[in-house]
Amino acid sequence: MKGIIIFFNQLEIKKWWSITMIIIFKLLLFIILIIVIAWIFNKGVRFISRRIGDSTNFNWNNIFYENKVFDSLSHFFTFFISYILIHPFFNEYPNAISYLSKIFDILFVLIILQFLIRVINSIMKIATNENNHQTIAVRSFSQLLKILSVILCFLIIIAILTKNDLTTIFTSLGAITAILILVFRDVILGFVSGVQMAFTKMIKVGDWVGIHKYKVEGTIKEINLISAEIENFDKTITIVPTYDLISTAITNFEVMKIKNIRRIKRSILFDIRSFHFCTASILKKFDEIQLIKNYIQEKKREIEMITKNQFIKNSFLKKMNLTNIELFRQYALSYLYQHPKISNEEVLMVRNLEPTPYGLPVEFYCFAITSESIKYEKIQSSVFDHLLTAAKEFNLLVTQITSNQN
Repeated sequence: MKGIIIFFNQLEIKKWWSITMIIIFKLLLFIILIIVIAWIFNKGVRFISRRIGDSTNFNWNNIFYENKVFDSLSHFFTFFISYILIHPFFNEYPNAISYLSKIFDILFVLIILQFLIRVINSIMKIATNENNHQTIAVRSFSQLLKILSVILCFLIIIAILTKNDLTTIFTSLGAITAILILVFRDVILGFVSGVQMAFTKMIKVGDWVGIHKYKVEGTIKEINLISAEIENFDKTITIVPTYDLISTAITNFEVMKIKNIRRIKRSILFDIRSFHFCTASILKKFDEIQLIKNYIQEKKREIEMITKNQFIKNSFLKKMNLTNIELFRQYALSYLYQHPKISNEEVLMVRNLEPTPYGLPVEFYCFAITSESIKYEKIQSSVFDHLLTAAKEFNLLVTQITSNQN
């Protein structure tokens, strides 16, 4: 009796082994058939799409081809035919059909995800322009769609593996909504920021910006859903959160680049002890300077009218005259007005700032007719080289703060 049981057990093992080998053999044939079908459809779809692209002038067709959208379409046809062939191939093995059907369902979901991502990438490439404000919105929408597509496909795969309804999966997710919002906080803020920047036209890729919070100044190279990439002038890269582009103080220099002007705002610190009234001999010397000749004559007439006033009894006021610092300010103002690289259409002024313990700062405020850094620095250096040298002609001393070293 015991020998008979062993004999039948051996028969069962042999039968199971033979069935397994048959299934493996059929599975190998099935995989080879899928590869052949995939190769045929891939070549066919690529050939047709290439011919259509060559015969038309549509740029989108070439972009779809480069992003392999048509390859994903060929995968649809391949897996559709393969799914139909599962039953004829494994008709006698219902368990194998069940497992393969589940695998093909998951693969089909992944193919759909691949197709959606490639289509989104293609549409983003078609619809975007690196120097357009709408680019930010398109990028944000496309990246958000990718994230949502991945999450949805992931949930569908879970539903397939657990044999649950998708509604049940979504209901379970409702209980952890707060956690999901916390996890995707940066994504949500980045998406909102991208939409705001696109519609308010605050900032775009290619703009020259300065972010005071991070002490960063450079050109924006990319703005995506989560972060923005800024190339600094020292060729380093700074990554900042996208949300910071609308929530922090940012200086956008793009308008300056468009107008092709750049502000010069610097001051020279003068020693107050070098200030004095100009005598007649000094004024005669300054009369030879064309930039202030008319100003001196006009001020002389004003002073004469004031001093002739019978109500002025103070002897000091009767002797009032022009000062060297006043003439220097006027000279600097006239010099800037006549400078070929300084704009006369923008604000241009020379003014005294509040005196300090080290002297009186005289500020020069004007705009250079360029926004290029190298040209701008050359103009600014040339202007101040001249003014610092001219100050000596007016007997003005520039304050130099030095430290005592033992």
